Amino acid sequence: MYFTVNVKVQHDAGNGRIKKMTERYLVDAMSVTEAESRVTKVLKEDLTGTEFEVVSASVSRIYKVID
Repeated sequence: MYFTVNVKVQHDAGNGRIKKMTERYLVDAMSVTEAESRVTKVLKEDLTGTEFEVVSASVSRIYKVID
């Protein structure tokens, strides 16, 4: 099952200002809790020192990803 997880992330706008952006992640997980946990774990590793907040998570309407 796929879940969409929305995260607010603070990015440096380049002129000394901080810009809050919402990023959307698609996660293959068994539950909303697992999807949130996996996104949090990955972002803690990838965005060291950057503040972020998981805003929402919901079941995605995507049935299957074909690669």
